[in-house]
Amino acid sequence: MADLHGRTYEYVTRAELKPAKEQIEKIIRLLHTSLRKESVTFEEKLIGSGGKNLVTKVVGGNKGFDFDFNFVIQKDNGLEAKDLRLLFVRKLEDIIANTNYKNVSDGEQSFTIKVVDKKKSQIKHGCDFAIVNEYIDNQNNFRQQILVKHSNNNYGWEDKPIAKNYSTKVSNLKANGLWNEVRDEYLNVKNSNNDGNKKSYTMYYEAVNNVYGRYRWV
Repeated sequence: MADLHGRTYEYVTRAELKPAKEQIEKIIRLLHTSLRKESVTFEEKLIGSGGKNLVTKVVGGNKGFDFDFNFVIQKDNGLEAKDLRLLFVRKLEDIIANTNYKNVSDGEQSFTIKVVDKKKSQIKHGCDFAIVNEYIDNQNNFRQQILVKHSNNNYGWEDKPIAKNYSTKVSNLKANGLWNEVRDEYLNVKNSNNDGNKKSYTMYYEAVNNVYGRYRWV
């Protein structure tokens, strides 16, 4: 089974993940230290497949695997959205300057670093970072905003959709010993995907919902 591009995915082993994750975490610790000097603080959260040990890669591919972190802002020193985003990017550039990571790629919703094996022309692994705000609204609902870079080089905060009942479903599935079924379903969803615009986190939610829907819950 393969997706619309003929790719087949497999899970990345813990032996592969551990050293890469440790490198990323070291960089984040240095980023904390550097930004505190600017009176900016944040909490990092490993999200998506990386946070659930569901990281995949293409079998025989050259793009490796990646992690996704949210940087939840605690103190922003009164900085405007653009200045805050560029401060993170600049500090991260300084930190990785003497490492095996490439320059920071500043995208729309996130900024990215990658380790590239030039001899083999392949990406070994990478990490996407997004800057977010989290808060409780007037209806006592958890809300999240993401700092976005627009095409006109303006920056601003945009509401980010929250998956409904996601945490409850995951907790129920794990408590009932069904997480391996979720792992199998996630790989199945990725390998049968025919939508080139569908993101991995969307397929993750789809897998959770698919497995959850197979059982009756009290």
